[in-house]
Amino acid sequence: MARQARVRGRFALTGRGVATLGVGAALAIAGALLGRVELIFVGVVLWAVAAFGIVALLVMPAPAAVERRLSERRVAAGDSIRVTTTLRGGSTAYVESAEESVSSGLESEAAVEAASRTVDLAVRAERRGVHTVGPMRVRMLSPFLVARRERVLGGHDEVVAVPPVVGLEPLRVPARSGGEARGSAATSGQGEDDLIPRPYGPGDSTRRVHWRASAHHGRLMVREEEPESRLVALVLLDLEHSSWRSRAAFDTGVSACASVVGMLAAEGFVVSVVDAVGRDIAEVDSPTGMPDFLLTCARLERHRGIASASAYAGARGADVVVVIGRFVDPPEGAPTCVLLASDGAHDTAAERGWHAAALTGDAAGSWGDAIGGRFR
Repeated sequence: MARQARVRGRFALTGRGVATLGVGAALAIAGALLGRVELIFVGVVLWAVAAFGIVALLVMPAPAAVERRLSERRVAAGDSIRVTTTLRGGSTAYVESAEESVSSGLESEAAVEAASRTVDLAVRAERRGVHTVGPMRVRMLSPFLVARRERVLGGHDEVVAVPPVVGLEPLRVPARSGGEARGSAATSGQGEDDLIPRPYGPGDSTRRVHWRASAHHGRLMVREEEPESRLVALVLLDLEHSSWRSRAAFDTGVSACASVVGMLAAEGFVVSVVDAVGRDIAEVDSPTGMPDFLLTCARLERHRGIASASAYAGARGADVVVVIGRFVDPPEGAPTCVLLASDGAHDTAAERGWHAAALTGDAAGSWGDAIGGRFR
């Protein structure tokens, strides 16, 4: 909810008002020249009508503030929210229309006047980004329609449109050291196999005594959980302006990035997200980190920079690298790589051992084409 009191406005005569004053003046002048009192009278009446309408519009207290409620302040691109705005103060007797302004990227789908002071508006987020709703434009029309007054009330409220996340086929990544393929997530809860017995020390609880190991070693031993290894992924999102043919294509890339990171986090990966020059964007180590990451994605913009292999600096400790954007061959020793290409170089990447596909509007389809069953 937001209530703002900032007010701007303007006043102008309508076409009818200008005509009324013009005709009234002409009749009064003609009556004076011709000596016709009735013409002068009609002219004065027209001026009086216009003056009454103008004074009534100026004197009548207008709404002075708005109270705005948004059903959501964060929405996935393509979805809609409800905006309810209520006029506060003054009178709505002469209000002709009340309209909320929306920034580029939002589309007003329908406005319903739920009450004399309330406007209910459906707003659709056309694309990813930070958008604004407001201020409200209130137009008032005088009696006899001779003048119009417009007021701009309040400031604006932000609506953050995050990229849509689509479900992707999970990865099953081979162990980097060779041997059996590892599952799509680290397995927890292995019982005795996850425990390392160590000598009992001051402060250890007796409930942690490992009696079998104590009998074997001839002294008290306690259980200590063996830390499980985590799968690590590097996701490289190309922010270079020339890598994307349009803003819509870039938004598709950001949505694909969010979908890949969401899938990897759900599968147990610790995910580092960087841009094509190696600058950190975010790190997501569990699905609970996705809301914050999506907010970061909503604010991403293209910039000028040169993509290079140096962006893969963190790849040596990773189990998998996913690149979204332009193809840049990684240095020697990088792990298995997946490419969703924005530049049509997926065939070249595939020849060099990548799992690659062209990035299209169907991110799930592009991902499926890239991994092609070779990770499973």
